[in-house]
Amino acid sequence: MPKVKLIQQIQLRNLLMLMVSFYLLACTFSVLAVYQAQNNQHTRVEVLGFNDQQLANYANKAALLNLNGGRLTLLEEKGTRQLAIVNSRWYLSFQQPVYLVFTSLLFFIFTFLFAITGSVVCRNMQQKLAVALKPVQKLENWANLTVIQGFPNEIVLDEAASETDVITIAIHQLQQQIHDNVASDISSDQSIRASALLDQETHIGNRAFFDNRLQAFLKEDDAQGAVLLIQFKEMELLQSLYGYQQAMSLLLMLIQVTKQRLQAQPSYFLARRSDYELSVLLPGVFIQEVKKLADRLLNNLQKVVTPVGINQEEFIHIGVSYFGHVQAPYQIMSEADMALRSAQLQGPSQWFMFEAGELENVQAKGSLKWRTFLNSAIVGNGFVIFFQPVIASDNAKVLHHEVLSKVRDKDGALISARVFLPMAKKCGLTVKIDLLILEQVCRVLAYEKKPQDDCSINVSIDSLLSEDFSEKYLSILTKFPEIKPRLMIEISEYHLVNHLNELKPVIAKLTAAGIKIVADKVGQYVVSANYLNIYPIFAMKLHRSIVIDIDKKIENQVFIQSLKTLAASKNIAIYALGVEKQAEWRILLQLGLKGGQGHFFTEPVAQVAKAIHLD
Repeated sequence: MPKVKLIQQIQLRNLLMLMVSFYLLACTFSVLAVYQAQNNQHTRVEVLGFNDQQLANYANKAALLNLNGGRLTLLEEKGTRQLAIVNSRWYLSFQQPVYLVFTSLLFFIFTFLFAITGSVVCRNMQQKLAVALKPVQKLENWANLTVIQGFPNEIVLDEAASETDVITIAIHQLQQQIHDNVASDISSDQSIRASALLDQETHIGNRAFFDNRLQAFLKEDDAQGAVLLIQFKEMELLQSLYGYQQAMSLLLMLIQVTKQRLQAQPSYFLARRSDYELSVLLPGVFIQEVKKLADRLLNNLQKVVTPVGINQEEFIHIGVSYFGHVQAPYQIMSEADMALRSAQLQGPSQWFMFEAGELENVQAKGSLKWRTFLNSAIVGNGFVIFFQPVIASDNAKVLHHEVLSKVRDKDGALISARVFLPMAKKCGLTVKIDLLILEQVCRVLAYEKKPQDDCSINVSIDSLLSEDFSEKYLSILTKFPEIKPRLMIEISEYHLVNHLNELKPVIAKLTAAGIKIVADKVGQYVVSANYLNIYPIFAMKLHRSIVIDIDKKIENQVFIQSLKTLAASKNIAIYALGVEKQAEWRILLQLGLKGGQGHFFTEPVAQVAKAIHLD
């Protein structure tokens, strides 16, 4: 029962008890008054000192008969009150006082008026209680809604109301202070990210940002992509002729043109490597795509008008390095730098790339061949899933497993998700693959029957934003009710921020079904952490670029400390992805992370696809 209604009932019950007590007390005094009046009449008769004959004559007088209902009688009568008269055989007989009181017209009138008065008093008191307890009612409604929704709503003060309770005002002020503190923490967190990983003048990534991303990307299985170094040759001359501000204005314009050309790419990383040199990392692209992009980027940049005195014909040079995961970062950057020098040696604005290795030729397929291959894999359940554990920092136990997937080609070789998922996106098969992986994971978990093993599954943004995906996802889970509470969905922090409005209803539906949400690749991009206030995030997983050589990178340690402050207030666990060395794990433990994942603990464990064939 609501507390406010309980208080109202108690107050009304107390009032009712008080009125009943008053009523009973009035009745009691009325009975006593009649009792005393009868005693007084008896005393007056005895004072007369009549003998039996005189009393017989006196009994016939009407005055005595009408007095308080008393009459003289020689017989004992039941049901009446009889008082013996001294020195005689006579009794003075009365109706019982209780009977006289409760059968009198006056008593009925009194009871009627008392009932009406009591009803009016109760109604008035109920109205006054409702007004007095209105702030408490609002507080109770707010508390109930908070329990139901799982997060506190803001208390809105009614400025026009005069009965606003001091408790409501105090809670509102506390909420405002918490909101201001969270906003300050988010602002501080974003500021720390920016100071550590952003170039302060251009607001794109700095050299450390780029090196971290390249180093982390090369840790992925079957990583391939390209690095572009873009140098603007005449910028020093422009600065000496027109000043630093003019040079910066032109550089910002060139950066904007570069962003516009790159925005069609699934992902890219742009950084200011030196004063007038930009670097671009393009993950997962093929050689032909890089060549087309370099041509178009060069043409776009050459259209930017430069001031008089600048040789626009030799203004822009681009060096390209195409690489695979077997290459080290310094080899890639060295090759890109040599390519840049080769382009500059030729003279006019141009781009240059050395001959790539065999990786592209082996794995590249046309869109039609990819569609045929992936459709065949979907029909034949050609996907193999792997489980990589996330290890607890305090007891080295497995917190949960992340599900990784690969697909077998016709020769039996395994192709990683980094290679086949971009092509699945191009062919419009992402949703089918995500749903197939989910069903396969559910079958494996149901077959293994290990209730302690929770799993997290990566779901692409295309699937999450596609129509009816969440319904199809939950429909599969209804076949495995014991598995649903053991599943988590990993979503990139970048997509959580940049698809806020589209993802909110999808995530709300999934979390309502009991599925936990993990923010993945945290720190890969410099974004606002305000999404922590919007989504019900269960855990956060740091991007491997933050984790790699964390023992040597103070700026990354500062970033984790800032992130931990934000997460602690919401009881969000932070895990590290890509832990490979004891020194890295030691620093992460000192920073207070809840768990880690990577080759330092174990290699991903392949699960035989037998679960696919289970009924």
